[in-house]
Amino acid sequence: MKALIYARQSSGKDDFSESVEAQIANCKKLAEKEKLEVIGIYKDLNTSGETYPVGAEEIARLDKAYMNWSLTQSTKKDFRLGLSQVLLKLSEIDFVLVNELTRLYRPINGSFLEGHINQLLKENNVKVLQVQGGTIDLSKFDQQLITLIKNQILYEDLQKKRQNSINAFRIKKDSGRLCSDAKMYGIRYLGNGKIEVIPEWVEIIRFVYDNICAYRPYRAIIRDCNERWGKEIFFYESSIYAIAKQPIYCGYQYNSQGELIKNLQITGQEFISFEQWQEVQKIISQKRAKYHVKAKKHWLPLSGKLYCGECGGKLICQLEHGKIYYTCNKRTLDRNHINCRNSRIRFESGSRGEPALYDAIYPLLSIALIERFRKASEVLKEKKRLAEYDVELKNLAMKEEQLHEMFLDGLATAEQLRSLLARNRERRNQLLQKVMELKKSSMSDRNLKELQTHVLSAQFDALAERNLDHGLYESLLNDAQITATSYADRVEFHTLYGDVTLPRFRIRKRIWMPKWDISLQNKGNSENPTISEDSRITVTYHTGKAGILADFGHLKIVGD
Repeated sequence: MKALIYARQSSGKDDFSESVEAQIANCKKLAEKEKLEVIGIYKDLNTSGETYPVGAEEIARLDKAYMNWSLTQSTKKDFRLGLSQVLLKLSEIDFVLVNELTRLYRPINGSFLEGHINQLLKENNVKVLQVQGGTIDLSKFDQQLITLIKNQILYEDLQKKRQNSINAFRIKKDSGRLCSDAKMYGIRYLGNGKIEVIPEWVEIIRFVYDNICAYRPYRAIIRDCNERWGKEIFFYESSIYAIAKQPIYCGYQYNSQGELIKNLQITGQEFISFEQWQEVQKIISQKRAKYHVKAKKHWLPLSGKLYCGECGGKLICQLEHGKIYYTCNKRTLDRNHINCRNSRIRFESGSRGEPALYDAIYPLLSIALIERFRKASEVLKEKKRLAEYDVELKNLAMKEEQLHEMFLDGLATAEQLRSLLARNRERRNQLLQKVMELKKSSMSDRNLKELQTHVLSAQFDALAERNLDHGLYESLLNDAQITATSYADRVEFHTLYGDVTLPRFRIRKRIWMPKWDISLQNKGNSENPTISEDSRITVTYHTGKAGILADFGHLKIVGD
């Protein structure tokens, strides 16, 4: 008998499992006891048991319960590589050894992560052998039911533990103490309610506060910090802001109600005075008020969507002589990033009509129009079938009752019953999901048809004429999921459908984007084309080099 060992440990405070090393050691002892040949050991570190394995990304995106859960997480939840390697080798083994079933998955109500993993185990006739809990054979109906019940109990238990953890955190916070997960510059948590001031950080913290009180610009402070201490840590505006807002440096902290209270752990080790901290908060508020007034004058839809091709850092907005540029953040904070200057790109067109980034993105927004048409068409088609779905759901419910009666009358075996019920319930769940989504749709059939025939075409006309209002431009930009990476000689655009690379041209000492034309064609109506199922949008960028830049089906992008 062959087996694989799988171990997982989360970095979160809600994980109560043993270390990965301890889990593997326990599984090895169990394998020896059961006389199993271990042919591989796989693990996932700092990974939640509520995430999907690598290779199941598409399934995860269709899983609304899982996606809703992932949106509640403060950090990105990567897909599990270790678990995916185990699942790929299921055909070669008889057992998967785990410390307990929660190492494979933790249940999320309404998610089909658990069912996905269990189905693969069942199809390959692989049993789960637990150090704590014994053997689970998913080919047996009673064990499937027991596992389902146990997981529901586990889910409720986890929710209670998490709430208890939150309550304990709140009590500790209100008593004037930092908690175990406290992470901040210059202070190290030692455990057992003790903290330690890191001596080398005292000078840095005081330098930041003294310079803010001297009304120096943030970027000047950041550059000085990077030049003096940049080898140990690279400072960003967020770093300086986090230091400036943190009251622990003057001996205070916020309680669970957001009120300032004395911190008992740092008494006698304060970095700065309470008066200096208060002064810095006033200056920050004044600067923020001025910034908001200034920001209202400019519309910046590409913020957070642009990246430097030289270092991978984000491009941030800068105003220069009334003109908007996007510049590498690292370049502005550290003069040593010389090459990052090449990624600097102008947002608006020139006075003589030279196209800039804003103009070059325009044609790519048609991706969103195509996607909106496709979704409207799908909803319309599905709405027409809504009555059919309701009838099928009623028939499935009646069929399930009939199946149970056949089993009780001895006309079907337990195995036949399980197989038929599984297929029946799978179809029912699919239909229920569709029906719920359709009934949630706020758009009427009439509005959907109006969207198809008139609204989208009007939006395309405005796009072709470079005359979209700011709200629609930003909406289409987000729907098309456009981001960009800027280099000295080109810009790489990343979209919902794929990537497009456009060259940059030097014209009279300035670097600009190529000009473009756009056209819409329909097979049946060439005189008054509209966005429809047979529409074809062609974008021609004048790059000086003929060829297809991208072909996304309904949208073709070429150079000439």
